[in-house]
Amino acid sequence: MPVDMPFEDILHTTLNLEGGETWDTGGHTNYGITQATYDAVAPTLGLPPKNVKDLNYGEVRKVYENEYYRKPKIDRLPTDRLQGIMFDWGVNAGTGTAIKKLQEIVGTKPDGIMGKKTLKAVNEYIAQKGENTLYFDIMGERVNHYNNLIASNPVKYGEYEQGWMNRINKLADKYNGF
Repeated sequence: MPVDMPFEDILHTTLNLEGGETWDTGGHTNYGITQATYDAVAPTLGLPPKNVKDLNYGEVRKVYENEYYRKPKIDRLPTDRLQGIMFDWGVNAGTGTAIKKLQEIVGTKPDGIMGKKTLKAVNEYIAQKGENTLYFDIMGERVNHYNNLIASNPVKYGEYEQGWMNRINKLADKYNGF
């Protein structure tokens, strides 16, 4: 399979934000992939059973490309910039959450599925308000999402606040001029 350069760049941006092995609210995680996620998708992707601490780049790339980029149809968004911020949000908060928030922004039913209606609404939104407006609306909604999580359970999520805001700032640096 040829290397998809825009995805490769998007993936590297997110991997630089994810870091390595850790334990977080999703459990045992490496490169942002939880053990539960890997165990669930590895058989469908032809990947061997293993501990996430032992994942190699090819396995990480395959999980992300299939489960967080192509399957949720992030790759169908009209620009690399939008694909990048939505891919990263899907990795960080779940693709369903990221897509539902995008759907709320563009005025479609928030069902978490990137279908024809959502893609049409994204394109219409861009035609009416511009890509920059959509970009800033997505980033603003992402900050609101994190703030709402923290407010709902400060003990569970408060420790992630600075990391989430650092992530937003790094993505803004990367994609603002993309």
